[in-house]
Amino acid sequence: MGKQEIKCPHCAQWTKWNGALYDRCWQCKGLIEEEKINKIQAYEKKKQIAEELERARIAKQNPFFRKVVTYSSMIFIGFILIIIAIVVLVAG
Repeated sequence: MGKQEIKCPHCAQWTKWNGALYDRCWQCKGLIEEEKINKIQAYEKKKQIAEELERARIAKQNPFFRKVVTYSSMIFIGFILIIIAIVVLVAG
């Protein structure tokens, strides 16, 4: 996108705009797309809260399953580390 002129929402002066989200006004140094940035941040915050609530809901539903998965993965990793240690000792 080429350079355009856009009216700054803060000082109401015309300024050069490259089309980037974080472009600033040349006169007042305010963000030109501040509304859009705020909407994106609000959406991301809302999405993060929804994900945290979903994780909490799942954790409450299946605490036993979660513990089984955690311990089995730890046992598997330990088993792999023992095999690697044996191979290193035999080769070395």
